[in-house]
Amino acid sequence: MKISKRIAGLLAALLAAPLLLTVPGRGAEWDCSKTPADNTAFLEEGLSAVDNSSPGRRSMFVWDLYLFNSGAFPTLSKVLTAYDINRVYQEIPMPYFQRQELPELVGNLSRLGIQTAALAGDRRWPEKGLDEYKAWVGALYKYNQANPSRAIPAVALDVESYTLSAFQKAPADGFAAYARCMEEAYQYARQHGLRVIQIIPTTLDTIDRQQFQWFVEHCCDELSIMNYRKDTALAAIWNEVLTCRQLGVPVETIFETMPLNSYYGVTEELTYYYEGPEALSAAAEEMQKVYGSSLGVAYHHFETMYHLETGLYLAELYPYAKGAAHADQNGQIQVGNRLSLRSRDGAIVSAWLYHPNLTSDAAEYCYLAVGVRTGTDYTILLDSRNYRLSSPQKLRFKEKSGKLLYTGSFRVIPKYLGPI
Repeated sequence: MKISKRIAGLLAALLAAPLLLTVPGRGAEWDCSKTPADNTAFLEEGLSAVDNSSPGRRSMFVWDLYLFNSGAFPTLSKVLTAYDINRVYQEIPMPYFQRQELPELVGNLSRLGIQTAALAGDRRWPEKGLDEYKAWVGALYKYNQANPSRAIPAVALDVESYTLSAFQKAPADGFAAYARCMEEAYQYARQHGLRVIQIIPTTLDTIDRQQFQWFVEHCCDELSIMNYRKDTALAAIWNEVLTCRQLGVPVETIFETMPLNSYYGVTEELTYYYEGPEALSAAAEEMQKVYGSSLGVAYHHFETMYHLETGLYLAELYPYAKGAAHADQNGQIQVGNRLSLRSRDGAIVSAWLYHPNLTSDAAEYCYLAVGVRTGTDYTILLDSRNYRLSSPQKLRFKEKSGKLLYTGSFRVIPKYLGPI
């Protein structure tokens, strides 16, 4: 089945080759240089690989569980529609496959014409094996069996083994081990009815050309490329796009929008966070002028894109009721499904209950406030009739470089004793 699919894709690509790849002055060929040309030099060469035969995906990465909050979803989803997103890569910890929030999320996205792909990855999988991954796929499979009308059809694997020191010391051996592991991961997912999108850097093709082509053919149904270096972004994916089109594999390029972050290695050379949505849109348009509309476009990631689009922030608010009968072991307690924040000028920001960390010992009752501003005093307003604030409490979210999610806490007292 797999072989016939690949042969069919290859034949289709070969038949369409004159339309897919036009390179003035020379034929479409592999770029053997180790360092991609900067964008200006690339454009001066007149290289083009335009393919408008089919529309590529428009994807967004979501590493947090904000979209699981059904109350906040209508407001949050405006960012998705603003960028014409039709696929969300959503990280889904295993406990959520058994909760009602997941089919609600998939249904909410589906009504907007957005497909859900389950996002996961651990760079040490090639070393420690795939037991964890296979358990996760098994949980996803059970979810799909139980929710056929809201099934998740694909997994996106972000396995950044290339960041390990052992890989960097021996890239060829590291790439080979990674590819073997990803072939096993691919086969296991396919056995459970799932398509596989592999998320990779732009450098694998420079390690071993044959290994890279084998990887594309045997380890994925689609390729998503972390094409973050802005000044070489056009040339950096030339080989990947050429290979994918020869094999009939859809491919997309990812734009980075995180603020500066030394832990994740985000520098100004990589991110559009400080240039804004106009520059980001212009870069995506230029990319598709070279590669055509069949090249997909993806954005990393939702939290940053929300801020770029709105200029606002998110906040998680944690309620406590020390000593209350229904409080959990950490003193947290649910005080209704919703609360509000009122700013000094009277503006109201709504916050909705959800559970952002089911892997912790405590339930973590938390309210997600959507659209807060920094440097503004907010008064907490409870909707619950069963509780009151222990004292007048104000929240003020202070500006901090690169901080997009704020947290706060407040204390409540039951209005009466007895069962609540």
